[in-house]
Amino acid sequence: RHAASAADDDVRAAVQLREAALRARAVLSDPPQMLQRCARSAWRQHAGVTAMDELARRQAALSDSLASAANSWKERQGVRPAELRSLTEAVSDTEAAVRGARASAVRAAAAVPWGEVLGSSRLEPATGSAAADAPGAERLRGRVVGLYFTASWCGPCRRFTPKLVQLYEAAARASPPDGLELVLVSWDEIGDERREYARQAGMRWLALPHSREARALADELTLRYDVTSIPALVVVEVSADGSSARVLSRDGRMDVERGHAPWMSRVLG
Repeated sequence: RHAASAADDDVRAAVQLREAALRARAVLSDPPQMLQRCARSAWRQHAGVTAMDELARRQAALSDSLASAANSWKERQGVRPAELRSLTEAVSDTEAAVRGARASAVRAAAAVPWGEVLGSSRLEPATGSAAADAPGAERLRGRVVGLYFTASWCGPCRRFTPKLVQLYEAAARASPPDGLELVLVSWDEIGDERREYARQAGMRWLALPHSREARALADELTLRYDVTSIPALVVVEVSADGSSARVLSRDGRMDVERGHAPWMSRVLG
């Protein structure tokens, strides 16, 4: 009975060690998994020195704890309970530091004026059929703008997109002065896949191009609006001079699903 109990303890310890190692991998990667969709943004600068120093300190402590546990397993085919507790605590502390760094980065990114974020970035039709004539900030001035975060490989996106297409076409027919403009912020890594997705779905709106600069801008917008999953629709009202953008809805997807929201009444006339 004692041998069986010891064997059970070893199995539990092995499972716990594996789980801790997987969690550690997520926070020790560069960038941490929680920030990988913002990898090309200026998230480190946005997070600030204090948050980044704390993250580096916690990552170093976790690496040491992980190495110690790995050595113990190699030498004794087991890890002492105290070592396992120390490792688990180090993982939790590092996860908290990653969340803190992301939160700091989101706050700082959101504080950057809209006009500076978009700058002279150019837009293009989502299908890639032609080049847009105006820089993004000029094209969107005085409009209600929906930033649609999506990707061709995302099943829920493909189910939601037809509803958004319906809304866009209805808004285009209504043509109010501050009518709706949509901008596709793609999480696709291959431009042709995004363009084919847009053609299949009938997206007759704008998109960020797939240039290096535009991909960095997509990540910056992902961070700015704290987008962690897709599909996501963030609705903003861009000022007449294009310098600022007020958030009307951070959950535009659910607004569209429900079929009503104040911003929808505006764009539908």
